[in-house]
Amino acid sequence: MDKKTLRQQYIEKRKQLSNSERNDLSEKIFELIKANFELEGKKISVFIPIERFNEVNTWELINNVKADYYLPLMVNDQLKHLKYESIAQLKLNSWGILEPTHGTEIEPVHFDIVIVPLLVIDSNGNRVGYGKGFYDGFLKDCSQKCKFIGVSFFEPISQIDDVFEADIPLHYCATPNKMYSFK
Repeated sequence: MDKKTLRQQYIEKRKQLSNSERNDLSEKIFELIKANFELEGKKISVFIPIERFNEVNTWELINNVKADYYLPLMVNDQLKHLKYESIAQLKLNSWGILEPTHGTEIEPVHFDIVIVPLLVIDSNGNRVGYGKGFYDGFLKDCSQKCKFIGVSFFEPISQIDDVFEADIPLHYCATPNKMYSFK
């Protein structure tokens, strides 16, 4: 199936989840990540969930694992990352997304782990996001040692038909039921 169709289907599937279901599924996702990866003391890129899009609740990770978290900030259609210090440094941007207003910037090459948002992923680690390519642009600049971990409420599908050369596949994906490896 093509990305546009998948995007529409999985946005709709997410809308069907209640806040309680979303939080329960998010907790299971991050329990699997904590069980499979050493996180403490690592430099981790993590997104703040967009509530209206029913995204995976990353606060479950941020609030429960000691690590150096860096949050994405949109600057000229590129993701920059600033160190997370406290909720007080976050402000809603023009799209209604919480972003850091200040903090120490880090270059992509220094990340140990990137927690990647997605709508759906296939059995090869190819993902469908919101279609702007911001994460692909960022991931291409990360170190080869960096682990790209997608988080999804839904299990992978067999194949995304219209994968592009610029699409960066993920190394892993955590769902509520299983940790998938695409290496």
